[in-house]
Amino acid sequence: MSPFISIIIPFYGTADPVLLQRCLDSIRRQGMEEGSYEIIVADDESQTTGGARNNGMQQAHGEYLFFVDADDVLLPNTLPSCLSLLRLYSPDILKFGFQELTCYFSLERQNLINQSLSYVEYPSGADFMVLNNFTGVVWTHFFRRSLLETSSLYFSETSFFEDEEFVAKAYLFARKMLVTSYKVYGYYRSSSSLTGMTADEKCRERILAFREMLFRLKAFSQSATSIERLEALDRRIHFLVIDYIRQMWRNKCSMKEIKQQLTVLKRNGLLPLPTKKYSWKYCLVCPVINVYIRFAI
Repeated sequence: MSPFISIIIPFYGTADPVLLQRCLDSIRRQGMEEGSYEIIVADDESQTTGGARNNGMQQAHGEYLFFVDADDVLLPNTLPSCLSLLRLYSPDILKFGFQELTCYFSLERQNLINQSLSYVEYPSGADFMVLNNFTGVVWTHFFRRSLLETSSLYFSETSFFEDEEFVAKAYLFARKMLVTSYKVYGYYRSSSSLTGMTADEKCRERILAFREMLFRLKAFSQSATSIERLEALDRRIHFLVIDYIRQMWRNKCSMKEIKQQLTVLKRNGLLPLPTKKYSWKYCLVCPVINVYIRFAI
């Protein structure tokens, strides 16, 4: 019997086997029926998260794929409820919530006991993306494997921001999508993780990776097959441009560096930002950025 879900865990290089075991234990304690799931611990010769996930996808047999990072955990007794939703409604994507954790033993289980499994159904991923802001992490989703295969969708082989690109593209290809705030995933913010590195060379690497991800999404938008898909992806790109500027500031780039990067964005058609009423935050930030672009770039 084929498993219903394939849980893919990228693990390579100097990753900590103790954390991996903690992750595996949190999965096996979910109380799922034996044979209903498979766990794929995926390595990659190129030593990138995206490459490892791609290897895991190629090995997967489940109807749905679930990507879990080796240094994170699943919250106690939460996965079976999501599997019930998947079996009942068969969405292309199920998006769920997460809880940020600081210590494995500090998890407040009382806060999870009375969780509601209420959800919102969207006719497509593009319908969700054109109306919502969201965190573009891959590990808050179940993806139908056939959706990814027929769309030829794989991760860019990087270890920075490959999630953002993958999730945005998956939303555009997806038809029915369910969204719930029900928390399943326990995310550990570690200073030693790839996203937590603060050394100057890693900061510059992150900035470059973010810019290249933006360029790939911009190029991908040219292949949008409908106005609805184009509007959805354009909205996401506009918010990511703002996040890119924030990332440069957060990673302590100099004003000279920021100006250089904004010039590159303008040259590639990503700036100035369009005047849209996406959200009140966008309406506040957009004019400030555009005034600077007009007079300084």
